[in-house]
Amino acid sequence: MNVNLQDVTALYARIGAGYTVTKDAITFGADYADAKAIAIFNAINQYKIGEDKKAIGGQNFALAVPATPTVTPSANGGSIPATTAVPVKVAVRTGSNFSWGGSGIASSAGSATTGSGTTNSAVVTVPAVRGAVAYDWFVNGFWYTTTTVNTVTVTTIPTANATAPITNVSGLSTVYPTSVPTVDASASSLDFNGLIASLAGDYATSGYGLVTPGQGSPSGAKFLSLDGAPLTFSGGSVNEFDTLNQYIYDSVQLSPDRYMVSSQQSKTLSKAFLAAGTSSVYLEQGNGDGGRTNASLGGHLNTYFNAITGDRIEIEVNPNLPAGTIIATRDSIPFPNSNISNTMELRTQEDLTDWDYPAGRQSGAGGGPRYDGEVYSVETFINRAPVSMGVLQNITAS
Repeated sequence: MNVNLQDVTALYARIGAGYTVTKDAITFGADYADAKAIAIFNAINQYKIGEDKKAIGGQNFALAVPATPTVTPSANGGSIPATTAVPVKVAVRTGSNFSWGGSGIASSAGSATTGSGTTNSAVVTVPAVRGAVAYDWFVNGFWYTTTTVNTVTVTTIPTANATAPITNVSGLSTVYPTSVPTVDASASSLDFNGLIASLAGDYATSGYGLVTPGQGSPSGAKFLSLDGAPLTFSGGSVNEFDTLNQYIYDSVQLSPDRYMVSSQQSKTLSKAFLAAGTSSVYLEQGNGDGGRTNASLGGHLNTYFNAITGDRIEIEVNPNLPAGTIIATRDSIPFPNSNISNTMELRTQEDLTDWDYPAGRQSGAGGGPRYDGEVYSVETFINRAPVSMGVLQNITAS
């Protein structure tokens, strides 16, 4: 039996949030509220949100450049004129890009020409990019929209970048593209590699870090793309969960402990559970009426049983996981002498610290003495067993 030992490094990075409080706020709040303590507390809250986003989506290697999109015209569904070219490019985002903006380099343009009539549209698809959580679409050289799946329907030919906010993608940065990206911004030297990157990236063959998929040795994690389709259900089971569970078992004879899902996928799973005919209406006791006026409807699916191993898999809703992505993780490796106590860790080089800078002065109206500070830590994410995990991506809502 051959054993391959792979040394991997995890770069530390700084995470922090700043605060400012004026001397007036401290004075006016005396005997009522500690303005500086409140400012520090709020900064710590923002730090924790940012830390979770980086632990999921941080990445310091570049995503692969997408393939050329396929453009398929349709005679209905839009307002594109007859015999009009529909040129489309696409760029992809990491989890960090999803929250703060930016993307990788855009693809080459795919194009097709509409037929007759004035109600034309076009369906655009691109092969899934490993590790991408969102796709920026550019039509006729302008930013058209951003989706969390690798397909989009184009209904008009833009003459300027879109300006309306993307309200149907929760958590998406409002720093929208202003031009087709020709320089990579998916790799950030200020990031450590978070959970998704630890699964998507290859191990460098020269060096010790993670590199773009296809440029090193694969991590062993399984990525399955639904390509814009919803989850499917059969006999009380989720077909895509069963497929992913089968792959992980065939690979390492283990089961996931947890499915990390967004609110969108949590709602999809719960609705499917209620529609399956296996749910009940509960009557709660109260007020001596036998519960007849206290009926409870609805439901939440929080556990899934692995049909292969019988293991119970928790379904965990994470507010900072982009919609369209589900991550299967495992906390431990039960094999003798595996030397893995925890599969995943946030390891700190410097614990969270409040740095209080000397008093300064703010000029102009409302100015005066002020106090600036920041809370930050230096840390990294470690994943010792990506081969025991997997990702479902490009899932549409249903």
